[in-house]
Amino acid sequence: MSRSIPAKQSVTVTANERGLLDTECGRLVFTKYKGRHCAALLRGGRLTAAGFYNPAKPDKIGAVYIGKIKNIARNLDACFVEIEAGEVCFLPMKKAVHPFLTNRAYDGRLLQGDELLVQVERDAQKNKQACVTAHISLSDDYFAVVSGSSGFKSSARLSQDRKKRLARLLTEGGILQGGQPCSDPRALTDDPDLVDALCRAGLIPEEGAEKREPGRTLPPVGIVARTRLGELEDSGQVTDRFFRIATEFYRLFVTALTRSCFSCLSQVPPAWESLLRDLASPDEYAQIVTDDPELYRSLSDYCGRYLPDREVRLYQDKGLSLSGLYALESKMETALRPKVWLRSGGYLVIEPTEAMTVIDVNSGKNETGAGEDALCRINHEAAEEIALQLRLRNLSGIILVDFINMKEQESRNGLLEHLRELVRGDRVRTEAVDITPLGLAEITRAKKRQPLAEQFRESGILIR
Repeated sequence: MSRSIPAKQSVTVTANERGLLDTECGRLVFTKYKGRHCAALLRGGRLTAAGFYNPAKPDKIGAVYIGKIKNIARNLDACFVEIEAGEVCFLPMKKAVHPFLTNRAYDGRLLQGDELLVQVERDAQKNKQACVTAHISLSDDYFAVVSGSSGFKSSARLSQDRKKRLARLLTEGGILQGGQPCSDPRALTDDPDLVDALCRAGLIPEEGAEKREPGRTLPPVGIVARTRLGELEDSGQVTDRFFRIATEFYRLFVTALTRSCFSCLSQVPPAWESLLRDLASPDEYAQIVTDDPELYRSLSDYCGRYLPDREVRLYQDKGLSLSGLYALESKMETALRPKVWLRSGGYLVIEPTEAMTVIDVNSGKNETGAGEDALCRINHEAAEEIALQLRLRNLSGIILVDFINMKEQESRNGLLEHLRELVRGDRVRTEAVDITPLGLAEITRAKKRQPLAEQFRESGILIR
């Protein structure tokens, strides 16, 4: 029998596509919504993450440029860096520790006119300029390598046993020494041609030399082991994955010395690829579905190389659009409504302002009484929904949550710990800071991409 989909009109799914209705295992969908390209993560029948992209306008987040310092704002403890003719970005001094200069050796000072390597960290938003950092970062599904700070960190999603095992494997491979990244780049790459290039550029001493001639130096390097690294079982697999990303990382610095100012040294991947990597972790979906044949070929090629255990499917039902199959229109509209109902009968009111986002938790239709246990249950359910809404709406900055007031300090502490555990799984750095005796909780979430509401507006989509 065919199955009807709840929508504005009754539609029928063919037997061939009926299996796509089950989103319990998670599906990442690439399609068009009101004529705009979008990606949506569906889990358990719900929209849990979404984003728009423009294939004709590549995203600059993550791109590496040789920029020039236009001026230094001492009162802001920052400087303004031009990365392309007429495009000036904001660089906080705290994100310019150990910068890599291409016009001179770094002597502890940044001067107007200096040329340096910077990476776009945040798009321009409203009246704010794009933000860049001099801490260059390259990453894949297994490692992130970051300049400007030394140390080794592991994903919070990895167990303690996994973290210890990875540290041991990296030590066996010579990448870590005493728990820290090896200070000699020779140990961090298996490419002899790159080592020769680093020596010729004067960035590392020649083999056997007691010390390097004074001049430019490479910044210290930090290593982050990502969640998927926990799947690898032996030292050879781990070191191979690391050498691949570290070689690409060090090659940037060699290349920078041969290129002119405003050069883009590392292009960002296609818009769909950036969204694929940023929107969801691979363990959140079992299948990627698209109705675009060209994108299907690109996704199949990408997954064949990097996500071989994820199926890519081309949706070809002529009788029902992919957007209609998952009722994306109603789900997208719901994602931006101020009021969000909870299963208990309570509800949230989400109100973004210029300075922060305010979320109010209300008991609503809940009729279980006003006892501490009942209030605790509503607040815990609200915390779970808030964690989902932060990600779905891509809210950032300061988020202030007014939970229902609970009298017991123990109840408030338990709620804060529950909230911290929930936001720990967010792919964007999120922290539940504290909760007051009146039930006001403060959350901070890093600013990267635009909030979903702004993406709607920039895409020309009317928000009801």
